[in-house]
Order: sequence, then structure tokens, then C-alpha cells
Amino acid sequence: MRDIRINGYKRIGKRTAKKLYEMGKPVLFCPVNLRPGGMWGIGCTVIKKEGRTFEQDVTEFEFYNCNSEAGYYTAFYIEEV
Repeated sequence: MRDIRINGYKRIGKRTAKKLYEMGKPVLFCPVNLRPGGMWGIGCTVIKKEGRTFEQDVTEFEFYNCNSEAGYYTAFYIEEV
């Protein structure tokens, strides 16, 4: 994956996002055609909750937020320090 950095966020792959999620770290979910941060505050920071899986959270996010304009899948970001 290319090194993509936008508005203080770094894009990561799905496997890396899943590992961070399982460790309890915050991961930003964003539709692929939109950019995180910015004046509209696009994206949703997700932290692992008891009784939930990474796949459940991704599926829910894509159902409600992904479409033909925003993109059909989720891009994952972490906040840069």
C-alpha cells in the first residue's frame, strides 16, 4: 500500500486495522472516496467493545455510510503523532 497521509491521519491496511482494533487502539473508519478529518469531520473512530468483532463493526459502518458516491468499502486510518 502506498504511504498516504491526510489531515494528520495515516492510511493503513485492513489486516493492520484489525490487529490494532483487537489490541484496543482507536481506528478511524472512512468511506474510501472521502478524506478523513477536514471541516466536515468525516470518518468514525472505532474502539473495540465487549461482545463485538471487527467484522461486525466494519459491516455496520459500510451498510450505513458507504454508497456509490462515497465508495463501496471502508478505508482505515490511524492518527499520526
